[in-house]
Amino acid sequence: MTTAAARAAWEDLNERQQIYLTVLFHADQNLEDHHRQMGATGRYDRTPARVWRRIAFNNPNGPVPSGLRARGVYDTGAGATLAALRDRGLIDTETAPGILRDPVSVWLTKEGRAAARAGTGVRPAPARPPKGLLRERLWRQLAVVAQAQNEGARCHELQGENHLYLCVGYEQFHSRGYLRYQSHEPTGHYVFTDAGLAHYREHLPTYLELYPGVDAPPLLEGVS
Repeated sequence: MTTAAARAAWEDLNERQQIYLTVLFHADQNLEDHHRQMGATGRYDRTPARVWRRIAFNNPNGPVPSGLRARGVYDTGAGATLAALRDRGLIDTETAPGILRDPVSVWLTKEGRAAARAGTGVRPAPARPPKGLLRERLWRQLAVVAQAQNEGARCHELQGENHLYLCVGYEQFHSRGYLRYQSHEPTGHYVFTDAGLAHYREHLPTYLELYPGVDAPPLLEGVS
């Protein structure tokens, strides 16, 4: 799909459909990142992409329902929205019989990824960023926290499971330890660790050149 065609496919969607495609795209990219990181740690396998790219759409504990719910669009119209994306060739879906609910699986097509990239501005990740630096999707998470300065970023402001690769306490994701969860009533926030602050401040100029589409502000004095 050409860039123009991808942009046209995105613009053909209404706002609700764009939200769905965006949330599904981030879930898809999380799965891709996890698969890549497994390989980088010597645990690569030859499982077909159809298997590891499967997105559990209505898993109540999964990132897709929470992402859609945070945007106020996880409701009884979900099936119609998925059908609209499927009819446009942007996703593929499969429903299996279940006990309490029928599990719905979703796969993004190549056209779906292209349209989502055109709409969100997320470029394909380079094969390997410079040593010690983050891929664009992870850098975006640090940028979201930086935008909040000392207030910290709320859970729904972060994308899917991306932040788990950065947050203290998620060793299974080989976390960098740049963020930590800070509990507040009625909700918690993600804030920088000392290592995260140091990394952000030291490498900000490089990241601005590497990922110019990411809104990454300088940190104010006193941010901790």
